[in-house]
Amino acid sequence: MKVLITGAAGRLGQRLAKALETSHDLVLGDVKRLDDPRFMQLDITDLAAVRAAVRQCDAVVHMAILDWPACSAQETLRYGVPCVQVHVSGLHNVLHAALESGVRRFVYTSSVSAVDGLAPDTRVGSDTRHYSNSIYGLTKGFGEDLCRMFHHAYGLSVAVLRLGNIYIPEPGGYWVGNIYVPESAERRAPGPSPSRVHVDDVTRAVALALEASEPGYALVHVVGDNPGRQWDLEAARNVYGWAPRYAFGPDGRARPSKRTPQQHCSREQEANPCEWRLG
Repeated sequence: MKVLITGAAGRLGQRLAKALETSHDLVLGDVKRLDDPRFMQLDITDLAAVRAAVRQCDAVVHMAILDWPACSAQETLRYGVPCVQVHVSGLHNVLHAALESGVRRFVYTSSVSAVDGLAPDTRVGSDTRHYSNSIYGLTKGFGEDLCRMFHHAYGLSVAVLRLGNIYIPEPGGYWVGNIYVPESAERRAPGPSPSRVHVDDVTRAVALALEASEPGYALVHVVGDNPGRQWDLEAARNVYGWAPRYAFGPDGRARPSKRTPQQHCSREQEANPCEWRLG
């Protein structure tokens, strides 16, 4: 299958390309240069460029985001307009081009930031509507609505993956979102890390969503098997057969999950397994 990955020059994009390259023919799109023969310069706010990138592709994995450094709530206001341009207008361009080109599968990587405005003790299911206190989360949530609209109004097959805070190990340290933590640093991530997810669990979820046999629409959470997490993972298991292989403890570090995929569902679901029905 020929797959366009947007945001392919990012840390997650490069990891995903490695995970998919043995089973798919990849087109790597980004505004940032990538030293790879499969790279294609791509600004998703330019519809003509998006059409050229999507042409002859069978599937799209849309991960392009507007990245910015951590700053105060007041300072983030300056990012409001470009955030809407990339996360809303840019996504609309990619969805539009995918529909025009007859793309069979569209995978959109949303974020648990889309529901960061909910009370901490809220159990967030796949049918929980987004509610965010940040422009980033708000626009990612609006992106979920766009994906739902393109499925219900136009029949595009869409998988929405609400990703947790991605942990990416590297020699000498690890990334958590946009923060790099060296192994030598005294500072360690406090708390039980309820939203953290290992990058390998993310790339596996994307691969499963791409290869799903049934077309339709589904929104699932892709978060680690962490103490105190509020995100329901049962839909990801029922729809794609995905469950996290990693958990994160109070030290913020990854460790293998002790539960089998079957143990991520409720006893009622084990007795009456859910079937995926088109949204």
